[in-house]
Amino acid sequence: MIQLTNKQLAIVCLVCMSAGWWLSSSPSSPVNPTPANDRPVLRWIAKAAKNLLWIALIAEQPPKESRLVQHQVGEDGHPVIDHARSF
Repeated sequence: MIQLTNKQLAIVCLVCMSAGWWLSSSPSSPVNPTPANDRPVLRWIAKAAKNLLWIALIAEQPPKESRLVQHQVGEDGHPVIDHARSF
């Protein structure tokens, strides 16, 4: 198994993302395709989905009760967290 440092891992991720971006774009395919005019139902479904996602983002209410996570300090001085009760 290969061990990578954080810097090497970031470089590998950046190279993979760049290669994927470059391979997915070509002159024959548009970058931002729009729904065809001869498909009004699909055009309406896409527009409704976008609008409903914006509404869902705004309409969600914050939680009514907030609980603080209780933790204890262990023998070594570091906090011991009960992960079963954290949510």
